[in-house]
Amino acid sequence: MNAVDARAELRQQIFSLLTEVAGGVLENQTIEADTEFPETGMSSIEYLALIEKIETKLDVFIDLEENEDLTTVDKFCDYLLEQVPTA
Repeated sequence: MNAVDARAELRQQIFSLLTEVAGGVLENQTIEADTEFPETGMSSIEYLALIEKIETKLDVFIDLEENEDLTTVDKFCDYLLEQVPTA
């Protein structure tokens, strides 16, 4: 799988998890990969639930003190792709 495909798949996974935790917030709006989560009305509890789901599904640890800027799907993709060693 090339880097473009890996990023697209990761982005889709994050969108899926985002819909799970903030489905009510997202029902009436379109969220782009670069939409800031605070602009969507997502609560901090939903954000933390998203972090937990990402950590569980992708078997990673996200230190929020060091990564406060993870506020969009694309920023999560960038961060997570940096954490995964390339084959």
